[in-house]
Amino acid sequence: MHSIMKNVGKHVAALILFLGLVMAYFSPAVFDGKVIRQGDNVKAAGMGGSQVDKYAKTAEPGEFSVWSDAMFSGMPYGPGYGNPAPELPSYSIIDGWLKAPGYTHAAMVFVGLVCFYLLMCVMGVNWWLAIAGAIAFAFASYNIIIIEAGHIVKAYVIGYMPVTLAGMFLLFKRKWLWGAVLFLLGVAFSLMNGHIQITYYLVLLCLFIYIGYTIKKLKEKETREWLKTSLIMLACVALAVLPNAKDMYANWDLGQHSIRGASELTPKPDETGKVEKASSGLDKDYAFQWSYGWKELLTVMIPDVYGGSSGGTLDSSSELYKELKKNGAQVGKEVQTYTYWGDKPFTSGPVYFGALVCFLFVLGMFVVRNPMKWWLFAGSIFLTFLALGRNFDAFNDIMFHYLPLYNKFRTVEMALVIPGFVFPIVGIWGLREIFRGNVDDKTMKNGFLWSVGITGGICLIIFLIPSLLLNFHSVYDAQFQNQVPEWYYTALLMDRASLASADALRSLIFILLGAALLLWYWKAKNKKTASLIVSAGIAVLILVDLWSVDRRYLNDGNYVKEKAEESYKESVADKEIFKDTDESYRVFGLTNPWQDTNVSYFHHSIGGYHAVKLRRYQELIDHRLDGEYRNIIGALQKAQTIQDIMPVLAASPSLNMLNTRYIIYNPDQAPIRNPFAYGNAWFVDKVNIVANADEEIEALNTIDPQETAVVDKRFAKDLEGFIPEKDTTATIVLEKYRPNRLTYKTKASSEQLAVFSEIYYPGWKVTIDGKEATHFRADWILRAMLIPAGEHTVVFDFYPENYVIAANISSYSSFLILLLLIVAVGWSGWKYWRQQRSATTEIK
Repeated sequence: MHSIMKNVGKHVAALILFLGLVMAYFSPAVFDGKVIRQGDNVKAAGMGGSQVDKYAKTAEPGEFSVWSDAMFSGMPYGPGYGNPAPELPSYSIIDGWLKAPGYTHAAMVFVGLVCFYLLMCVMGVNWWLAIAGAIAFAFASYNIIIIEAGHIVKAYVIGYMPVTLAGMFLLFKRKWLWGAVLFLLGVAFSLMNGHIQITYYLVLLCLFIYIGYTIKKLKEKETREWLKTSLIMLACVALAVLPNAKDMYANWDLGQHSIRGASELTPKPDETGKVEKASSGLDKDYAFQWSYGWKELLTVMIPDVYGGSSGGTLDSSSELYKELKKNGAQVGKEVQTYTYWGDKPFTSGPVYFGALVCFLFVLGMFVVRNPMKWWLFAGSIFLTFLALGRNFDAFNDIMFHYLPLYNKFRTVEMALVIPGFVFPIVGIWGLREIFRGNVDDKTMKNGFLWSVGITGGICLIIFLIPSLLLNFHSVYDAQFQNQVPEWYYTALLMDRASLASADALRSLIFILLGAALLLWYWKAKNKKTASLIVSAGIAVLILVDLWSVDRRYLNDGNYVKEKAEESYKESVADKEIFKDTDESYRVFGLTNPWQDTNVSYFHHSIGGYHAVKLRRYQELIDHRLDGEYRNIIGALQKAQTIQDIMPVLAASPSLNMLNTRYIIYNPDQAPIRNPFAYGNAWFVDKVNIVANADEEIEALNTIDPQETAVVDKRFAKDLEGFIPEKDTTATIVLEKYRPNRLTYKTKASSEQLAVFSEIYYPGWKVTIDGKEATHFRADWILRAMLIPAGEHTVVFDFYPENYVIAANISSYSSFLILLLLIVAVGWSGWKYWRQQRSATTEIK
């Protein structure tokens, strides 16, 4: 019992230490109530959640909505309300406990610390080393930088990665019950927090580990054990998927119709005449836009070797500062400039694992004898190659087109989270082997010298002669080079070299300090005491190293008192639009419309910001909307009065068919009311049946959507027997509006073809006078249907049936997993009680 209490005490002490670290790092948020100015979080607040509140308050019992009209004229699975399934107790209570320190700040790092510590305990390392490993993983610069950017769910999925590996390693050790529990929880938490790209990268690493395990067991002819482990893992994965079925279905369904799905348009040749192979997912150039450079990988060991973040600062000792002063410029204590010179358009900071962590990783590769290290290494190399994107096109072009699901993801540099995970695992594993006496002197000597030589040697070269390996020029320098004097650019290049040199020296010092601790341990007589001292020293060095680099990118200056949603203030234009009490219309803001969320916070917007906007809507932007937008901008620049804009608005059929009633050209001015918007719905008396998507989108350039509907031949059966007949007295009016239900009243003397200014998407159901009817797609993106003569009530409901089924599966299976966890804990407690009772009986 004393031994158990001692171990429990250590783990509690570790948790308290971790809590203290994150509270100290995020103290402005924890103690002062401030919030981090997170760009993505601000954008998320502007995606329309604020518009949902009034409908949630008036919802009927059991009503739910997963359709939002806030962005891009309407999207599924956006901000909504209600749940089609019962709310039951769930295993996610554990997730809630871990996020208690602060969901948008401290908890993200806390989860990483706790989960990696758990993995280290499973691997059997001593207390201080477990803490060192946890710090190395959780405080790696990328994990901090994404918090500043507001990539919240990504940070949590990264933080939970160690739980999955802890479960695998326990299963490999034949610890079936808790191996299954941890593997189940690791996969379930990864899916629940909802960043599929990070989960995908983790799956790839797990596949490498599993292949290594499989080869080992087949060589040892232990096929029964391998089969048992495999079946347990398969069952755990299946069980982990079930409680996440709702969100996974929503992601899958939206993915089929979003920019991450295939386009129906024929690819066009580029400027060289080359036709890129059609992608079943994202556009390749878009997906690879943020690709890490080959030499830029040096940042994992030398943080500012590539200049740090875009728009970095230089102090008064820099060459640029001196030159600016010399040439009469007014400067403060620092100057902000183009310090970053890598292969990406811009960056918030480097991927830095830690100089000492890199040294320990190389040492671990030498001293660890378990062949599993090679599978971890292979997984890291593979994911590093993926992170290089267009900078290793020969490899990544094949991966993009043939590796399942890979072309659904963008920002491929994100794959470096896996090497960032593996480095501290192998590094701490190596120290464990050394401290256990499993490494002979010859291996230790060779590993030590090679590790110091490789990591320290690279740092020394860049410190002394940075231009030997680096040139400090960027392809993106051309964007500003012609706008500054030659002396400015020359000084900037010198400062880029100085930044690299200074950080190389810094990294070299940490490597040598860590090496000195290991050298002292090697010579020490009392190895047990020395191992604890060295472990504590390693932990402190890693913390100092990473903490000081992290503070460059997330510090007290990143906090504000204003919450994300409070950054949206009603403008003069917004207040004027709110005077319009009609049920539904759209607003078009002319300030960066395809990336802006100011309009979508308050109104139904033509534009917005979303990483997975509908593919057809993006293509409508590319082929029609963006051109109309530019025409309006051009007209405004020449206009003397509002009336001068009217001809351009009249000649904007795509904006008009989306019922664009207001144009915000200046938030501080009243908006332009567009009298040419077609309204919520209208009847047409002509139909143009086209053969394919190319013809369909091309037809938008020639038709008048108020008179003619363009319909793909796939929907021709919905028009069989219909004879267009103009009825000048026919009316169709939107009578009631809710995000998930639109009610229209129609009146016509003959059967009419109605076109609605609403986005066509599977999952919308339509009835006429309560009887099920059919609708189809028209004009590339809109809904259309035949309406019989007479007076009728037409109701559109968004009720995706498969989503409802998935929601119920999620609810009940979440409760099931909670019950299984309770049973597992109870069973383990009962077994321990029986063992203790048996031991006590034997003593008596």
